[in-house]
Amino acid sequence: MGIFKDGLDLFLSGGEIMYMLGGVACILYAFCFAALAYVNHGNLNDKDADKWSEWIEHPDRAKGRIGEALVYALHGPKLSIKTVGRRFEEIRFNLVSSIDRRLLVINTLVAAAPLAGLLGTVTGMLAMFAGLSQGTGAAGMQKVADGMQQALITTQTGLTIALPGLFLGLIIKSKRDRISATLQRLESLILTARFQREPKL
Repeated sequence: MGIFKDGLDLFLSGGEIMYMLGGVACILYAFCFAALAYVNHGNLNDKDADKWSEWIEHPDRAKGRIGEALVYALHGPKLSIKTVGRRFEEIRFNLVSSIDRRLLVINTLVAAAPLAGLLGTVTGMLAMFAGLSQGTGAAGMQKVADGMQQALITTQTGLTIALPGLFLGLIIKSKRDRISATLQRLESLILTARFQREPKL
């Protein structure tokens, strides 16, 4: 309970801006963990690359998200390079664009956290000047100390929120690029296996 009380006292000493920072943190990490769960779901990576050739010939045997992509891209009696390319473009748009939208929110919130902390710094500095204007009495010096504490705590909190969010965003971006590369490689393999032209004699 002592640690909780100390943390609560520290939070309250940061002023009203701490509520804004708390809201930014909750939304940011909710989006980060939701995006991580989304990019980690399924098998859109090269772990099963040794099975791709078999799955392309028999899409019904494929598993996971790759299986869903293959069934959609290869269904129908009359397939063409254009049809497969268009279907893979739709798959990429649905998957990659969904991740990009999440990354846009994450990056925006990562940038917003230090700015909210800076707003708290300005508010704390104004409180310090208000304390200085009251002279060197006990009440004035207490306002100066409170303003300085608010300015430092909000800045520190904003950076503390932003830095882990920045690293999580980079991890999500890396996984997003990996998914996009997997889809591109899978499409190329399909075009090679299904539409390879016979050499002219």
